[in-house]
Amino acid sequence: MTRDTPRREYLALAGANLTGSLAGCLDLGFGGRDGPADSLPKHLNERVPKLLEYYDVPGASIALVKNGEVTWTEAYGEADSENRRPTTTETIFRVASITKSVTAWGVLTLVERGEIGLDDPVERHVTRWELPEAEFDTREVTVRRLLSHTSGLQMGLPDEDQLYAPGEAVPAPEEVLAGKGIESAAEFEQPPGTEFSYSNAGFVLLEILIEEVSGREYETFMREEILEPLGMDDATFTWDEEVASDIATGYYLDGGRAPVFVDPVKAPGGLYATAEDIARFVAAATEGPDGEPPGRGVLEPETLAEIHGPAVETTGLYGYVSDGYGLGHFVETLSGGQRAVWHGGQHTGWLSHYHCVPVTGDGIVVLTNSERSQRLLGEVAGAWAEAQGLSSVAMSRTYSRMATGLKATIGVAGLATAGLIWRLGRGLRAGEREFHPLARWDVKWRAGLGAIGFVVAGLWWGLGSEVLPALLPVLANWMEFALTAFVILVVLTVLFPRSKEDDS
Repeated sequence: MTRDTPRREYLALAGANLTGSLAGCLDLGFGGRDGPADSLPKHLNERVPKLLEYYDVPGASIALVKNGEVTWTEAYGEADSENRRPTTTETIFRVASITKSVTAWGVLTLVERGEIGLDDPVERHVTRWELPEAEFDTREVTVRRLLSHTSGLQMGLPDEDQLYAPGEAVPAPEEVLAGKGIESAAEFEQPPGTEFSYSNAGFVLLEILIEEVSGREYETFMREEILEPLGMDDATFTWDEEVASDIATGYYLDGGRAPVFVDPVKAPGGLYATAEDIARFVAAATEGPDGEPPGRGVLEPETLAEIHGPAVETTGLYGYVSDGYGLGHFVETLSGGQRAVWHGGQHTGWLSHYHCVPVTGDGIVVLTNSERSQRLLGEVAGAWAEAQGLSSVAMSRTYSRMATGLKATIGVAGLATAGLIWRLGRGLRAGEREFHPLARWDVKWRAGLGAIGFVVAGLWWGLGSEVLPALLPVLANWMEFALTAFVILVVLTVLFPRSKEDDS
């Protein structure tokens, strides 16, 4: 290209080349299924290994539910990358907050027996811990509101700097609510019934409720009343030798190995299980292949309908991937009118997800041992929905839109960087620019450009770099590269202003 090439033509060609390069680099290549005749298991067997490699996720285990029964399970990748231990269908995973759905079944068994009521104040049944003082009547904190995340209690995130090793003494649930093992003691962030606000602390309180009302330890009650009756043979809340030998290793977002730890509380996210175990739980919420009623004798169908009914509209980020929250279950209405229920799970080194359409008896479970697998979960859920002839599920749709927006942002940043390179390079070659960081000419333009660079850097490194890598890890790397290049060119442009003679 000659020096006489018009500026617009140069930028257009540069933009076309850049856009083409980005399209090639950023194309996932794992789109829709090959056709209606292609089986979903075959599709997953072809695609999931590629997704694991692309997103740098060590391992995954998947189970499918069809017509109310578990029809297929498969495992991919490695349960332990350092020791090259493969993932199998018997590999145990931490399912994290999927546990909340299972806990809801436990609470509702007590409701069906008349031992508690959904609209009972929780303090009527709990004596081991007192609700924090508040300006409102704490009797408004009901069992229903705890199950639907409308109790007003704050999130109650685990303290990752205070993980407990197997065999180490752990605090009791009431001690956790008092501040041991979580970031801060459980407090109210809003009055009960105000709006949806996801709360692990609320489910810790439900754990105490189950223990006090049933007279049994939570894990014992759940094993006897839920896990064993549903045939969840490998699922457990207890760390033992079998779990220690069969559990996968969790991995952080940066690929580092997460430590082995046990949870001091169980109800919010302490279940260990295989994909088939969770698939049996999912299947139990639907009518069985031989006409077995939803609930499979553990709960009545009417109770399941209440569990799956949207008790509250979800807000914030949760509102982008669901329409509401029932009792321990996220809820969304598909474009065909069917109601889908689901839950995800995230813990230190782990991500998991299940989706279910109770009216059709279809479901999918995906368990992974990496914090990098959010996008993988969305793609697999999307492939499953397409295979069932359903509209795309909200989670998959939202991730796809985010990816499209991120690609566009990367493209714009690339074009802006190309423009700055052209402007700076031409000026330096022509002797029209020189190093003069304190120059007093061209101040407004340079100050404005510098402000843009400062804002871009602040937004990315102050916020985006913390959020996007967890949701879209590969694209986030490209985003960081594109924005870093842009900011560097902004700085160079400010430091090498046009010469004063040229400006005049």
